[in-house]
Formats: sequence, structure tokens, C-alpha cells
Amino acid sequence: MIFDSHTHLESVPLWNMEYTAEDVIALMDRYGIEKAAVSGISDMPGVHDEGLEDLYEATKKYPGRFYPYVRLNPNYVDRALEIMDKAVKEYGFVGVKLHPVCYCMLPWKAPTLRILERAAEYDIPVLFHCSDEPFCYPLEIAEAAARCPETKIIMAHMGGFYHFEDALRACEKHPNLYIDTSETMYPEKIAEAVRRIGAERILFGSDLPADNPAVEIEKIKSLRLPKEDEDRIFYKNIAGLLKVEI
Repeated sequence: MIFDSHTHLESVPLWNMEYTAEDVIALMDRYGIEKAAVSGISDMPGVHDEGLEDLYEATKKYPGRFYPYVRLNPNYVDRALEIMDKAVKEYGFVGVKLHPVCYCMLPWKAPTLRILERAAEYDIPVLFHCSDEPFCYPLEIAEAAARCPETKIIMAHMGGFYHFEDALRACEKHPNLYIDTSETMYPEKIAEAVRRIGAERILFGSDLPADNPAVEIEKIKSLRLPKEDEDRIFYKNIAGLLKVEI
């Protein structure tokens, strides 16, 4: 089984971008991805708050396939928390997505911490874009993890091309940190991550539809990991975080 921990869908007229539920399901079926954690591509509140309903409708249309995350902008934290409450309580969303590059705020600033604390109250994970751009370096996210130790935080992309070592050192220090494998350029670094922090905190992600799932899947399979470790990465870990029975 493959349970993708990092995918997207949303129609954003202002940006002339459209990733429909049908587009994403077609790719999932093509590459053997049974389930996917999915978030939008615009922050809320923002230019397309209807993205919340997009995800909700997709989840209803394809039951058991999509597990939605609400993507938030902490600059408008009071409204963001209202949207988060609605997403979780009314629509059954199971996670939060934060992309600090888009809203230009450090992960450990007070508004973001309020979102992280609310996520801990709901016992849902927070997926951070974590790469080589300002506002989302691994050590900046690690500071947020230190201040919110009850929040389960996933660092996407394993820190990017140049910050892999910082991502692993952060995970070694903070047990509430996880990493996903999407867009990681060096498969051997995934194997190193297994050795250093254990397969239990590594999640398969494709960043679909932005990336080619075949490449992302092969990164894991090429490592020839023990089956239990491979299963943890491909589906068991994210299923556990989202409380999905497999």
C-alpha cells in the first residue's frame, strides 16, 4: 500500500492554476497510490477561501482516498483559527499545512505558535514546507517544535537540497518532528535518515501533482530497506498520525 503524505488539489482563478480532484485521483490510480493527505495551494484567509470547500467536496466525492489538511496564513491568526476550527469540527479535516515562504513569517513567531498549539489540542499534525528558502529552514521549524512539544510537526522535503543535515539534527533533538521524502534529491539520504532517527518518523510524500510520483516511489524502493521499514515509510506512519485504520 502507498499512503501519500503530501499532495495538493485546488482551483485558483487568480493564479490560473487548477488541480482538480479528478486530476489527482487519476494520478494516484496510475501510480498505485491508494490514499493521500491533501492540502490546497493557497493560504487561508486569502485569495481563495473557497479552497476549504474544494477539499471538503473532494473528500466526500472520493471517500477513503483523500485526507484533507487546512492551509493557513498566520498573519491573520484569529481568522485562521476560525477557519481551522471549522475545517476540523465541521468538515473533518485531519491536519494543517503551513508554507512560511508564502506569508513571510518565521515558524516560531507567536501567531504560528497559536496555530501549532490548537493543532495539539485537536491532536492533528502540522505539515511545514521545509526547504532552502528563508522562513522555512529546518532549524527555524525546530525552534517551533521546541516551543510546542505536544504538536506533531512534519518537515516536508527533508530540508531541501542543502539543509538535510539540519533537518536530521533537528529530528534527533526533538521527538515531535517528522520528515517527508518529497522532492528529496538524494535517495541515500533517506537511508541515512532511517539509520539516524528510525523509519518511524519518515513519511513518503510525492508533492503530487507537482512532481512525478513514479520517481518519488522509486526513491524509496531503490533503498532495499527491510519490508517493515518500507511499509512504515509508505503508509504505516502517516496512517498512525492521522488515525486511519489500515
